[in-house]
Amino acid sequence: MRARPLLLLCIVLAVFGCRPRPDTAVVSVFFTRSDGNAITLVEVRRTVPRGATEAMLAAALNELLNGLTAEERARGLSSSIPPKTRLRAVQVRNGVVRADFTREVEAGGGSASMLGRFWQVVYTATQFKEAPKVQILIEGQEREAMGGEGVIIGQPVSRPPTQPRF
Repeated sequence: MRARPLLLLCIVLAVFGCRPRPDTAVVSVFFTRSDGNAITLVEVRRTVPRGATEAMLAAALNELLNGLTAEERARGLSSSIPPKTRLRAVQVRNGVVRADFTREVEAGGGSASMLGRFWQVVYTATQFKEAPKVQILIEGQEREAMGGEGVIIGQPVSRPPTQPRF
């Protein structure tokens, strides 16, 4: 008779309480692909260390800045983000991700490239429900626009109802 309660306790612990929490999580990173006359975003999945939302967002954005794998390049994906761009900081405040990049984020490229990097950051940074908007900062400063093409970044941005084509 004593074995039954002990067995039941072991089953409950095995099912609910003894599983180690995985130390990694899968996040989304967005790259671009030329689709005829337009450029579209393509989601890829990356494994990062599990942590608080800010830490996982920083990891996802750093994966974006690290660029494509050889396999992703072979699939025709590209990135509009300049190679020397670095993430300075990530904070989440009142549902808004504040992603601070080095000045290289706005260097070079034309209109399509600027829009590409803008949307790559927006989609990568807004993947968690607790932070559906992103404010892009450059060298710690809020700016009205990014780059010579003037992509507006003065206000927090959320994902539009349909994925952009540019």
